[in-house]
Amino acid sequence: MWGLGVRGNALRWIHDPIGYAGRLFARYGNVAAVVRAPLRIVSPGPTPLIPALAHARGAGVVLINGADLNRQVLTDHERFYMVALSGRLFPTRHVPTPREQPVTRMMTGLFNVNSSEHRKHRRLLMPAFAKTRIDAYRDDMVKIAGEIFDQYRLGETRDIHADMTELTLRVATKTLFGEDEGVRGSELARLMQRWLLTMISLGMLVHSDTPPLPYWRFLNLTHAIDEKTAAILRARRKRGAGADMLSMLIDARDEDGSALDEDELIGHTGVIFAAGHETSTNALAWTLLFLSQHPSVARDLDDELATLHGAPPTVDDLQRLTLLDGVVKESMRLLPPVPLHPRVVAQDSELGGHTFPAGSEIFLSIFHMHHDPAVFTDAETFLPKRWETIKPTVYEYNPFSAGPRMCIGASFAMMEIKIVLAMLLSRFRLELPRNARVDPRVAITMAPRRGLRMTVRERGTPPPSTVGFKGKVRRLALWPS
Repeated sequence: MWGLGVRGNALRWIHDPIGYAGRLFARYGNVAAVVRAPLRIVSPGPTPLIPALAHARGAGVVLINGADLNRQVLTDHERFYMVALSGRLFPTRHVPTPREQPVTRMMTGLFNVNSSEHRKHRRLLMPAFAKTRIDAYRDDMVKIAGEIFDQYRLGETRDIHADMTELTLRVATKTLFGEDEGVRGSELARLMQRWLLTMISLGMLVHSDTPPLPYWRFLNLTHAIDEKTAAILRARRKRGAGADMLSMLIDARDEDGSALDEDELIGHTGVIFAAGHETSTNALAWTLLFLSQHPSVARDLDDELATLHGAPPTVDDLQRLTLLDGVVKESMRLLPPVPLHPRVVAQDSELGGHTFPAGSEIFLSIFHMHHDPAVFTDAETFLPKRWETIKPTVYEYNPFSAGPRMCIGASFAMMEIKIVLAMLLSRFRLELPRNARVDPRVAITMAPRRGLRMTVRERGTPPPSTVGFKGKVRRLALWPS
């Protein structure tokens, strides 16, 4: 943008991350710089973990695309780091003020530990995400989904994205905190949603703790979330162990007998809670949009779900619902809930014939990898049955990332998404209203910008002859006209 220097390209990219990245890849290839200057988007500046950030020369923000480059970045734990979800807002350039102190543990978790420290924390968290534990959450998912869908009435038009948000928030609250923290957990969930939206607002470019500026609101929300999380944590310690994830994290011990301290527990709790519902919410919404636009796929899926005879799927049922599996995978291929995966270069490195000094920020474009016609035939088309025959590598198809940092909750998310879809579509058909508009909001995740309004129809009723809609999401895949 004229007159803005290096920030102009960054603003273009922030305004349209997927479209701008695609134009850069088309012009420059699979390694394309957004800005070649130490302009920080995700990293906070010099930290004890990455001291070279203090004097990084030539560092910038670079977009990466391609399976080989994905493999290099996602498997090299020592060169490519992650940072706290607060990113550049994480206080490192000075001693944090009392108002800023809670930011140092807010949404940190596995994101803010690297190398051997990351391996240690992942070992401590793994028991809470073991298959037997995840399977045990099935009944909670079924109960909560049933309560949400019992509210549906034929002919009404609802914001399905809002419904999926409510559903996944309740599941996250129940499985993370347990039954007795329902109200307090729900309050915490609402605060976290506001925190995430405030953090990505353009007003946050003004880094001033002055009311009513966004950064002032951000710190207020951080304080409130920190206090509520600490209160839940201390109450759980006082009551003793339960069957929830938080109890398992409190009780977890490493090989040397060490446990997670309060700062670490609060950091992990925030990340698990936020990541545990936001990505699943968006995957559900986009999948329902695709099904509304592809009636033949919806009919075939309806036939498959009929084998459940109206009952919620068991864990064993999910293994044989192959079309449901393909529908979910294909939806997350075309519209991945997390379309860009960030990393910070911790040591001077080489990628794709280019040298990256420490301090460079790189973004792996999962969206463009998933749309690569060399890997996926008819790459822009929604074809769930392709998954009956293809087996892409984890570096070609990775909605949950790959390597040592593959999402620890991937199995939990897939089970939740499939159970919710099976229960909803066994009862209803969802239809976009006339003149619907669907635009994406791409930030940390990709979500419908103004929700997703759909009309509830009786299961088995034929869809209308015209199923079109308007909006910028039409640019991201090939939709029926």
